[in-house]
Amino acid sequence: MMRKINLANKVTIFRIVAIVPFMFFLFFGGRVGRVLSLLIFIVASFSDWLDGWLARKMNEVSNLGKIIDPVADKILVYSALICFVYLHLIPLWMVIILMGRDFLVMALRIQLAYHKVVLAANFVAKGKTGAEYSAILLIFASLLWGEKPIQVILSNIAWASLSIAVLLAVISGIQYALKGKEYLR
Repeated sequence: MMRKINLANKVTIFRIVAIVPFMFFLFFGGRVGRVLSLLIFIVASFSDWLDGWLARKMNEVSNLGKIIDPVADKILVYSALICFVYLHLIPLWMVIILMGRDFLVMALRIQLAYHKVVLAANFVAKGKTGAEYSAILLIFASLLWGEKPIQVILSNIAWASLSIAVLLAVISGIQYALKGKEYLR
């Protein structure tokens, strides 16, 4: 029997679906399209908080939500970062490090879940996520800013934020690996 999808999971699914117009407007529509793309990204990012709040508030925390929520977050962030690589705004190697770390941590979490162990996000990992979102918003700001000197400053700050995300990805990846090894003994 098919179960009804709860509201929190519908919000999570919205975040995945929102990637299509996000990417469309980023590449087509010029400046107005980029503003719309930024707004879609902000709304989709906010939906990450909203789906968790709804699940807890309505007492509808589900296994489906536990699986698709972090996947939706990664799809949103990596869609933006890959688009920025395509636009020659950031280097591919940084995105590969971030994605590689996330895939390895996801694989570790799956392995630990098989042993009934939950590997919670740590402070460094949350910092990585914050730095990723900051970098994305700063890249958008540099795309939309008209004056060249400020645009360059915003680009440099975005690069620094993404560099911090990469550094924190490596550190937290090592932390997760050590913690996972400890649990799997």
